[in-house]
Amino acid sequence: MTISKAYQRDILGLAFIISSVLATLYILLDISALFAYLNHEEKIASIFIHESIYFLIFLIPPYFIAKYMNRKDTIK
Repeated sequence: MTISKAYQRDILGLAFIISSVLATLYILLDISALFAYLNHEEKIASIFIHESIYFLIFLIPPYFIAKYMNRKDTIK
């Protein structure tokens, strides 16, 4: 494995971790919005939903990053 492959794998791993954490934050904000709405706090629920929409984009990249990282030429 060359140095560039090692750095590439490390950067992809870091991107995977960051994307996974932000996707989890999206899910937690949506759950918090649901609980706020059920407790008749519509204004707070609206804020949580609007803030979580920006994190929606981070649901897709972890799948493709993990799929790319598990290829044999990336692991070597």
